[in-house]
Amino acid sequence: MKTSKMIVTGVAIALFACGSSVYAQKGKAEKKPAYEVKFIMQQGMPDSVLYVAYYYADKTYMFDTLYVERKVPYTFIMKGDSARMERGMYILAAESKVKYLDFLVDSSFFFTIKVGNTKESTVYINSPENTLIGEFEKGMTTYYSKGQPLVEVLRTNESLSEDEKEKLRAEIKLCQDSMQLFRTDFLQKHESTLFAKIIRMGEDIANSIPDPPRNPDGTIVDSAWSYQYYLHHYWDNTDLSEPALLRTPSTFYQRLTYYFDNVVMPIPDTINKYVDLLIERVKHPDLLRYIIQYITHKYETSQYVGHDAVFVHMVKKYYEKGSCPWVDEEVLKALIERANHLDLILIGRVAPYLVMPDTNGAYRSNYDFNKKYTIMWFWDLNCGHCKTATPILKEFYDRAKDSLDFEVYAVCMGTDTVKWKQAIIEKGLNWINVGKNTANIDFREVYGVTTTPVVFIIDREKKIIAKKIEAKEIENVIRNHEAGKRIR
Repeated sequence: MKTSKMIVTGVAIALFACGSSVYAQKGKAEKKPAYEVKFIMQQGMPDSVLYVAYYYADKTYMFDTLYVERKVPYTFIMKGDSARMERGMYILAAESKVKYLDFLVDSSFFFTIKVGNTKESTVYINSPENTLIGEFEKGMTTYYSKGQPLVEVLRTNESLSEDEKEKLRAEIKLCQDSMQLFRTDFLQKHESTLFAKIIRMGEDIANSIPDPPRNPDGTIVDSAWSYQYYLHHYWDNTDLSEPALLRTPSTFYQRLTYYFDNVVMPIPDTINKYVDLLIERVKHPDLLRYIIQYITHKYETSQYVGHDAVFVHMVKKYYEKGSCPWVDEEVLKALIERANHLDLILIGRVAPYLVMPDTNGAYRSNYDFNKKYTIMWFWDLNCGHCKTATPILKEFYDRAKDSLDFEVYAVCMGTDTVKWKQAIIEKGLNWINVGKNTANIDFREVYGVTTTPVVFIIDREKKIIAKKIEAKEIENVIRNHEAGKRIR
């Protein structure tokens, strides 16, 4: 409060010093703020500071720090001259950072919240959206309060007769149906509000999938029909023209994450298809930006083998073609360069031709072998992981190289030729060994070898069928490929 008095006094002195020029401006309209929210605190909430934060995707960010404006009633005021307060859900937190409440900003940017000790005692003035939330929660609670005691009786009272149980079930169903009817009518009546859009977005389309088509004998025509319906209608309850959905407590983020983690099959071509279909439906640049950035980052850093193909797809289709104007020129250049490098070594691509000298100085290529499979093994003498992984590969090589028809093309990353030759003899590495850091290409950059060991498996046509997997996974990958199973 001492600071506040000093500020007021300073302003008063400044006004006095300005003399007649100040009074000459008296009567001019003050610039109206772009938003103003008052928080009137109840007794027992003596904070000297309040914090306001906002939700964005799966995170929260600080928006403003508020100080006491007056003590009777205990009031904080949040206002600003620029329209930087966007529609969405905000958090009011105490000085201790404990949350008091969430509040919604939608149609009104000028309102008052009388903060009570409970949600029920909190009052909103000139805030239709928050008043609406209160009406909805009150209605839902009313029906829940009627039905829940009946559920408890049915669950806990073992002496009930079957007739009594049936009567209770009928009453419970009536309460549930009434609650659902109230919910549906309420959301339809207020469908244009952000609150209704948030609630609708949370409604899982899985609860409204129609019965699948059936044959005359009653059997289902297509066993995948329900899944396909869910896949194609997943976004029906989400307004993809509403950017404020990003500013809600993780709901949009959760739906997006669940869709690509659990609904869309984790196959690069399939992911690319449904990414494109989703982006085609997005009607607002803020949502478009978030989705493109989210997908690009998700699949650039994915642990699934082959998911870098999605990253390459995103860069080439959206970033490279000018659909992402928000990206800095240098960042864009780096993204395109990385995508171009990865494009050379995507699963299904022909492996880049590599020629290096063996221990005798003879040049050997990864294309030399007329084998069904070639395992490219990038390793280092001083790599701790290589020391444990190489014996695993060696055991598999000695046991199955003939039956599975494969060869190992091992690239040693070190420069000490003497130690390299010694290690080959000591470990019995009787496959094709090349190294000396001499090659026809910058193999570290082309093959993306930043750590060791790194594995690439190529087939007889020299196409990459797997990459960057553990040594212990190599056998299963080859055997699955032999069985015609897709490698993920």
